[in-house]
Amino acid sequence: MQVSLRAQRGTAMVESAIFMPLFLLILFGIIWAVQSSVQSERVQIAVRYGGLVSNEAAPYVGYSLYGLYLAAASPAVNTSCSSPTTDALTDSGAFPGPTSAPFWSPEANKTSGSCTKGAAVLSGGNLSSSLVFLSTQSSITTQVLVPTLLQPTLKTANQNLSASQTFFDTPDLGTLMKCYSDLDSAVTQSLTNATLNVTAAATPLPDNNPTTPLAVSC
Repeated sequence: MQVSLRAQRGTAMVESAIFMPLFLLILFGIIWAVQSSVQSERVQIAVRYGGLVSNEAAPYVGYSLYGLYLAAASPAVNTSCSSPTTDALTDSGAFPGPTSAPFWSPEANKTSGSCTKGAAVLSGGNLSSSLVFLSTQSSITTQVLVPTLLQPTLKTANQNLSASQTFFDTPDLGTLMKCYSDLDSAVTQSLTNATLNVTAAATPLPDNNPTTPLAVSC
């Protein structure tokens, strides 16, 4: 009886020694997968929030008479945009979201965001003329530490996470006048009388819509 009990205990120890590494590998794998999933969701949120902030509408400024005069003086494509905030990943700053434990944060100083904004011309298909939009390319990258036990299996110490998305918005007056040179010329003459004689009256914009689509130059 004693021999049988000792044999059972010995078998249990051997089984534990065999399956314990596998159990720890699965456990750390689950923890890493959950952490990576949370960070992957957060980089998507950061990109969407960056696009939202970059495309905030300000009609009283962008489409005001002041904006019209400013665009007539120096028309230019709007390239101002806000990079995705890293606050969404590190729980720092004023990002509008709940805070969480440091376990859910990426590695320190490994998060960066960028944005590129410019004019995008849409043409073809069933469109009778080309259309202009503001295009914002927003992206962010970060790193999550891989548990030491999993590093030999995954052959890396860090997991790179990234997200990128393109947002479109209606153009402001400066972009419209920069892209449509005929519109810029007509508005400039109407507002400033820059190309006419002193005694001549400015040519007003027509009351009806033009029959010929304006050409896009940007």
